[in-house]
Amino acid sequence: MGSYDLKRLEIAIQYIRRMSEGKNPVTNRPAPDNEVLNNMNVHRCLKFIDEVLTDVQKSGGTVGMVSQRAHKQSVSEVFPYDALAQYQYLQDQQISYFLKQLEEYLPEGQKMPVPATTITLWMRENGYLEKKVINDSGKENSVPTKKGEEFGLYMEKSGIYPNEYYRVYYNEKAQRFIIENFRRILTESEAIRERNRQEKKKEGSPRSARQSGGSARQSGGSAMQGGGADRRGAGVSGAQNPVGQAAYGNPSYASAAPLPEDFASSEPAPVEDLPQEYYDMLRDGWDSADGGAPW
Repeated sequence: MGSYDLKRLEIAIQYIRRMSEGKNPVTNRPAPDNEVLNNMNVHRCLKFIDEVLTDVQKSGGTVGMVSQRAHKQSVSEVFPYDALAQYQYLQDQQISYFLKQLEEYLPEGQKMPVPATTITLWMRENGYLEKKVINDSGKENSVPTKKGEEFGLYMEKSGIYPNEYYRVYYNEKAQRFIIENFRRILTESEAIRERNRQEKKKEGSPRSARQSGGSARQSGGSAMQGGGADRRGAGVSGAQNPVGQAAYGNPSYASAAPLPEDFASSEPAPVEDLPQEYYDMLRDGWDSADGGAPW
């Protein structure tokens, strides 16, 4: 990475711009007929240099590696918290209906960007909810803990056995706590999700597991082929009995099955190192009559 004197850079841009217009770069007067300055390819080249130097000037005279992609703001950073000041208690509600009510306070046309799972994740992490099997159906339900009941949560049973389940309701106390701590809940929920993702990465990706499983299956198939060859005896040549032709009548033993598309390796796309206008120029403005130059 390097930097350039902005004053000299400004003069260089001025000179290049004048030459690209067919003028004397010092006097800024029209230049006499000149096979160099009047050449169309030279004009295009100078125009390209003008654009590059202008970009360097805009960056303060500094050139180097392309900066990383701008940070994408999370929901916790952009949520309009001030809109929640309009909240009024209506009734005890499940969290999904409560969030639907809050959506009415957002700017016109904006949907609630916070799913119910964001709130319940935070509730479980902080000991207000827990997943529990509460009957012999084997199904897990999110239910309030003792701490959650004191917080303002309670549950009601719905459905008929064996499809019964429990709904968790938030009373006015719980709703107001969520309103007053909405920023904290969103921020901490994002941190919890990120932590969970990192833990899953450490445990190994499902993709690696699938690859290992596929290798094991292929190895198993090869072992079965070998066993078949032993039973057929050593006197049978490969030409007489090619692998996969039917000791067991299954051609899948002939070779490993092709991997799914998501296993295919891919090379990273090359980084474009010139402005798009350069490639447009090559496509639209490069004429063989110009002497074969790419400008």
